[in-house]
Amino acid sequence: MKLHRLGIVLGAAVSIASVALGAEEAHHGAHTPAVTDLIFPTINFVLFIWIIARYVMPGIRKAVHDRRDVIVNALQEAERAKAEADRLRREWEARIGKLEQTAAEMRAQAVVEAERERDRILAAAQKTAEAIRRDAERAAAYEVRRTQQLLRSDLVKRALGLAEGQVQTKWSAGDQQRSIDDFLKQVQS
Repeated sequence: MKLHRLGIVLGAAVSIASVALGAEEAHHGAHTPAVTDLIFPTINFVLFIWIIARYVMPGIRKAVHDRRDVIVNALQEAERAKAEADRLRREWEARIGKLEQTAAEMRAQAVVEAERERDRILAAAQKTAEAIRRDAERAAAYEVRRTQQLLRSDLVKRALGLAEGQVQTKWSAGDQQRSIDDFLKQVQS
C-alpha cells in the first residue's frame, strides 16, 4: 500500500516535471534540458517525500491523534461537568422550592420545643416552690417550738423567782426543814 502510494507520488512528480519542461521549452524555444536536469530533482523530490512520509508523518499523525484524544476527553469531561451542574441546579431549585415548607416546619418544631421547655421550667418552679414552702413550714414549726421552750424556760425562771421570794418571806425554818425531808423521802422511794 505504501509502495503503491510512493509510485503514484513518483509518477505525479515526473508528469508535473515533464509538463513544466515542455512548457518551458515552448516558451524559450531552443533550449532543451538534459535528462539529468529532470531525473535528479525528481529523485530528490521523491526522497524528500519518502523521508517526510517515513519519519515526520508518524509523529504528526501521533500528535494529531493525541490532540484528538485530548479534545475528545475534554469534551467528555465538559459534558460530565455540564450534567453535574444541571443536576446540582435542579437539586438547589428543589431545595429553594422547599425552603418555605422547611422554614414553617422549623418554626413549628421551635414552638413545640419552647412549649416543652416552658412546661419543664414550670414543673421545676412548682417543685422548687413546694420545697421552699415545706422548708418554711419546718422553719416556722422550729421557731414556734423554740419560742415555746424559751417562754416555758422564762416562765419557770419567773415562777422559781416568785416561789423563792415567797419561800424566803413566808416560810419559816421549820417549814423549810419539813419540805426538805418530804423531798428526800420522795427521792428515796
